[in-house]
Amino acid sequence: DSPVGLAAYILEKFSTWTDASFLQKDDGGLESKYCLDELLTNVMIYWVTSSIVSSMRFYKENIANDPDLSRYSRVGVYVPTGIAAFPQEIVHTPRAWAKQVFKNLVTYSYMPQGGHFAAFEEPKLLAQDIMHFVRKVEQL
Repeated sequence: DSPVGLAAYILEKFSTWTDASFLQKDDGGLESKYCLDELLTNVMIYWVTSSIVSSMRFYKENIANDPDLSRYSRVGVYVPTGIAAFPQEIVHTPRAWAKQVFKNLVTYSYMPQGGHFAAFEEPKLLAQDIMHFVRKVEQL
């Protein structure tokens, strides 16, 4: 119920889920990767639309109750799948584990940088990887 509280919560995630080493920086390293206008816009979208709860729901219902997401490994996914593995992601899925669940793993890319907010942090890298995946699927 507080815009400042919401901003603190979201900005902490942008800091620690972008690069764990940002914890050691006085400002959380936020301006190392983002501009303040972009961050404020992101916070405002959550505030104005009252959508922070729905964005947190996945984490609460899934990761808190099943941290290794083992229930998902019991059901195979057979559609063409591509994974971009960003080194600073909060949860890493090794290729060998991904192949156990995603039965049609078309691409698995180890990205050179980036974390949980890849589309925001490294949009060009992510877009290139998506295009690479699409081209591979079109060849199937």
